[in-house]
Amino acid sequence: MSELLTIGEVAEQAHVATSTIRYYERRGLLNPDTRQSGRRRYRTETLRRLVFIGMLQDAGLSLDDIDGILNAATVAEWKAIAGRRLEILDEQIIKLQHAREFLALALLCRFDHPATDCKIMGAEIDRRLNDQAF
Repeated sequence: MSELLTIGEVAEQAHVATSTIRYYERRGLLNPDTRQSGRRRYRTETLRRLVFIGMLQDAGLSLDDIDGILNAATVAEWKAIAGRRLEILDEQIIKLQHAREFLALALLCRFDHPATDCKIMGAEIDRRLNDQAF
């Protein structure tokens, strides 16, 4: 059997708090591989699972979605969850790109107040009033 790690070692290597590991255990996302003298011990594979959970969180998946991916019975199941998140990310990227363009235009204004004096911002205000799509 490979070397067993303590909860503190796993937490340090995964860059999470030990309380996070315990919470994931309560949620059923992670389990200690064994106990020695009543203390949790983890194999490298479990550490890797913990890092994978963090990667999914970084991608914006909820713990419920992560549970669905980890416990998916089929490839189609986990891919459906990941696909839904990807669609949401694409929508967010479009919104962020528009926000960036808006702010870049705002910085081109040479006047004291962009809401009242700037022709660029005035044109965007008019466009939004006419489109009602913002």
